[in-house]
Amino acid sequence: MRNKKGFLLASETLKIIIAVICIGFLVYFLVSLYLTSKSSKDLEFAKESLNYLNDEIKNGKTEIEIYNPKSWVIGIWPHEVDVGGIILGIGTTREERIPKACSNMGWENCICICKNDNPDECDNNGACLENTFEIDIVEKSIKIEEVPFKIKIENSIIFEE
Repeated sequence: MRNKKGFLLASETLKIIIAVICIGFLVYFLVSLYLTSKSSKDLEFAKESLNYLNDEIKNGKTEIEIYNPKSWVIGIWPHEVDVGGIILGIGTTREERIPKACSNMGWENCICICKNDNPDECDNNGACLENTFEIDIVEKSIKIEEVPFKIKIENSIIFEE
């Protein structure tokens, strides 16, 4: 004769394991959906901030406030970036690069707001416009730390206020 108590215990354990796996997939799906939505909103903020910056420069403003996206980078391209090296910059070299989003448009200079100061990151997660004003940045890139982020333009050079 079979022991029915042991069979029921195995059946209930299997149901609990399947339920935990399903809940895990649901949590993963919801987190992925949230992060995709946030990244998409930050990219839209970057495009709008870049258009606003461009309009303010056209209007001759010398002080401009940027409101979004926080922790992204305003950069003037081309500029030097670290290339190569895997850990702690060992074996890296400095090369002057420009995002493909700019070079494909035939722009020799562009201004971008990107998640990181990296030309590949600007292609995948950033917004760029042609730098028709011949403006430069003191350090080639400025990180948007606190919002509103204030920048100044003097003698065609952007610097953090």
